[in-house]
This record gives sequence, C-alpha cells and structure tokens, in this order.
Amino acid sequence: MNLFDADNLEAATALLELNWQYRASRALMTAHQLGIFEALREPKTAADVAAQCGTDTGMTEKLLIACCSLGVVRRDGDHFVLTRLACDTLLPESARYLGGVLDHSETLWWVFTGLPDIIRTGGRGEAPKPPEAFISRWHEHWIWAMHGNAANGVAQWVARQLDLSDRSLLLDVGGGPGTYSIALCQRFTNLKAVVWDVSQTIAIAEQVIERFQMKDRIAVQEGDWNRDEFGEGYDCLLMSNILHGHGSQAETRLEQGMRALVPGGMLIAHDFLLNNDKSGPLPAALFNLMIGAYTVNELIAVIRSVGFADASLIAYNGQRGAGIVTAMRP
Repeated sequence: MNLFDADNLEAATALLELNWQYRASRALMTAHQLGIFEALREPKTAADVAAQCGTDTGMTEKLLIACCSLGVVRRDGDHFVLTRLACDTLLPESARYLGGVLDHSETLWWVFTGLPDIIRTGGRGEAPKPPEAFISRWHEHWIWAMHGNAANGVAQWVARQLDLSDRSLLLDVGGGPGTYSIALCQRFTNLKAVVWDVSQTIAIAEQVIERFQMKDRIAVQEGDWNRDEFGEGYDCLLMSNILHGHGSQAETRLEQGMRALVPGGMLIAHDFLLNNDKSGPLPAALFNLMIGAYTVNELIAVIRSVGFADASLIAYNGQRGAGIVTAMRP
C-alpha cells in the first residue's frame, strides 16, 4: 500500500474540508448572536468590541480574525471594519438581512446534532433542544430566514427564469415574508400580487413589503390552508417551498390552487427537487433528510394528477438543488 498510488486524492481532500465546514458556520452564527456585527457599525478595536458585547477580549479578537477570513470583516491596523458584504446582509436594517437565517440555523444546529438518534428511531424526539430563546421565537426566525434565503440570490434567480409579462395578478400561497412577490413585481411592472399566509407570518410580510416600498402593488391575505380557500380570479399562482415531497399534502394544496386560478392561469412550483434517480444533488438530499423532497418527475406527476396541463421543468439550479416547474389550468 503506497500513499502516492491513490487516484482520488483531490476528491478525498474536498470531502475532508467539507467535514470541517461546520466550524466556519458556527463562527458566523456566534458573531451574529453576540452582536459583533452591530458593534462594528463604526470601526473598533477588539477590546472595544469585547467591552460593548460583554465578551473576552482575546477570544473576541480570534473571532474577529475568523470573520476577516470569511469576508465579512477586514482589518485596518488595530481596528476591525465591516465589509460591504456585511453591511448589506448582517445588519438588521439591511434589506437583504441574513440574521433570520443565522437564528434559524441555531435551531437546525441542534436538530442535526441529534441526527444519529433521529435515524435510529425515525423521530426527532431524542434530538437536543436549542436554547429556549430560539424555541420561543422559532416562527419569527423561520420567516426571516425565508427572506434572507430568497433575497440573496434565490428570488432573483426565480424571477429571471419566468416570463410573466402577460400576467396581471399573482397569488403567492404560503408566501412567507413576500420576498418572491417583491422580486417578481420588481421584474414585471405589469404585475400585482397577494401574499397569502397565516397571521403571524403576514405581520412580518407587511414589514418586508413596506421596507421595499411595494405596498401599492403587493397586498396581504390571512388564511389557514387547512380550512380556507385561497380565493379566485388569479392568472398566476406561486407555490414556493411548500410542496415538500410525500407527506406535504401537495395534492390538496394544488387542488386549492387550481380553484384559485382562472382558465389559462399559470402554476409556478419552486422547490427543492431530487434528481430522478434519487442520488442528489446535495442541498436537495439534505433537505429531504429532515423535511422531504420530490424528484423532478414525481412533482410533475403530482401536478398532472390534479388536472394541470403542460407541466414541465423550466429551470434547475443544481447549486441549490431546486427547480421550477410550471403548468397551466385548462
């Protein structure tokens, strides 16, 4: 056996580095939780940051160095300064704020810590619980995480794949913070939208819509899809990240959506999707591990089964493991 005979060293090195990536994500989450980025609205030394955040000076400097390596902080002599990336994404007033993503990741961190027991038992009951502050605010963190995910490339990508130039009224079912509706209305000036979700979520959507100055074109509607209809008269319908594989009641949601559309109305289904042989890609496979995901062909089959016509995959983002399927109400 000779170490120099290995023909997969590059792949092995990549796998090794993947194993260690949790350290970088945990450092970013920690800096967010401790208020490091908000402390750096003005350049500060490590000692100044530690004094403001109530942390140890030596360890704070080490964390700031790690943040420099992540591209969200830079050094200016003895001072640390937020980069443009951090200003755009890591301050609460930022339009593309990622704080919700990092807070929601704290909850998921503990779930994935319990993954061995979850796999053994088939349930999450044995997984460690996140701190109470995160349990009590999980819904808020989740919805703001949806905004952070969408606003930093995903919503823009979805909007660029579609042609809604001949559509006038979009229903965004389970629309969360409304970020996809905002992107679609910004791209298609002919379009208006209604974000349909539960009241707790709508309260956040109203904040996001106001922040993007879209109240004149995007309305909100409270509803519970377990008991309410979606309305009617829409010529396009977005279902983004709600058709999560078997067990997601996809058929019921699609039937409700069908009733909300006018004849000729367009369904837009955007979700994590496994490839048809169920071998990946990694983001979809990891989502499927905890939540569930259809393959491309499975989602198309479900959409066709409730009566939609011309269902087809129009775009796929392999880096995210997500695709867009469109179909028409006959």
